[in-house]
Amino acid sequence: MILIQAIFWFSVFFIGYSYFIYPLILLALGKSRLKEISGSPDPLPSVSIIVAAYNEESVIRLRIENLLMLEYPKDKLEIIIASDGSSDKTAAIAREFEAKGVVVYGYEARRGKVNVLNATVPKAKGDVIVFSDANTFFKYDTVSKLVRRFQDKKVGCVCGLLQFTTAAGSTSAHLESVYWRYETFLKIMEGSFGALLGANGALYAIRKELFFQCPPDTIIEDFVIPMKILEKGFSVVYDKDAVALEDAAKHLIQEKKRRIRIGAGDFQSIGLLGSMLNPFRGFPALAFWSHKILRWFTPFFMLFAFTANVLLLEMPFFKAVFVAQCAFYGLALLGQALSWGGIKVKTLNLFYYFVSMNLALFLGFLNYISRTHTVKWDRTER
Repeated sequence: MILIQAIFWFSVFFIGYSYFIYPLILLALGKSRLKEISGSPDPLPSVSIIVAAYNEESVIRLRIENLLMLEYPKDKLEIIIASDGSSDKTAAIAREFEAKGVVVYGYEARRGKVNVLNATVPKAKGDVIVFSDANTFFKYDTVSKLVRRFQDKKVGCVCGLLQFTTAAGSTSAHLESVYWRYETFLKIMEGSFGALLGANGALYAIRKELFFQCPPDTIIEDFVIPMKILEKGFSVVYDKDAVALEDAAKHLIQEKKRRIRIGAGDFQSIGLLGSMLNPFRGFPALAFWSHKILRWFTPFFMLFAFTANVLLLEMPFFKAVFVAQCAFYGLALLGQALSWGGIKVKTLNLFYYFVSMNLALFLGFLNYISRTHTVKWDRTER
């Protein structure tokens, strides 16, 4: 019984630590270790924006027009559209803008985003590479805000702020928004210490010479590439003033599919980033363990806690805890049902989102160990 109780309490502790105690540790650590950056670098670095796209004919024109309106010297800005074997008019529409300097690579065979980037980055002319998606839209000064951080020679990667907008009929935007605000807080705090863990593929920039050619089966290259830069001893920072907008997934089922794929990539990345787990790396290792590793194993901790609780039901305290656990999962199911019906009850939907997110992680783990994951992605209905 002592062993079972230990399993229960350790499982509960690790969940609580990752989601609640670790943020408090970040607050307690206090001030940033990075110097403040003001103004723009002189001279401005040359920048290449790379948009990897698959079957994005519905948005690619607007996306290119958005990039052409950026407030950045045209002679220092290269816009690259890399079509990953698109079967629609994505590449053809992009080529309409070649006269305006847009570079188009229409890869015939679909190879997955990581391999598109591996093939495209070496061809880019910019000293700084900005990665983005076809459904993401920059504000006029987004690139200017990103590159100013590279005045600090120790900075190797900068991640901007991605804001989700509510797509018509969306049932997931408000949930993404709540969770994203929580994640944004962690990003700001970790980034202030130069140890932001990964980036969002919709908006981040790196020094070209630090680009890491990921293995061809890498699923979440936007996590691995910044982490490899951090591994080299450079800072990975967050700039909340560099803003991009993106529609949230229209339906929760689409978000679930995306999270399952990311979940598989999370577990895959552990093998690529083993050295970052070394506690002698200091804060980056603390952040990696606390924010990522324990978070990724939360579905297992939830399963262990529930199973151990069942085995301890003869004890009054654990009977009460079991009722509380059942109530929590019941409320999550209720939140799911109400969400499907278009009814938004914030607390219930948060319960559902938490359970759904961890279920997706667990399914992603199964996909990873069964080798059923793929580097190819499907566009999300927006």
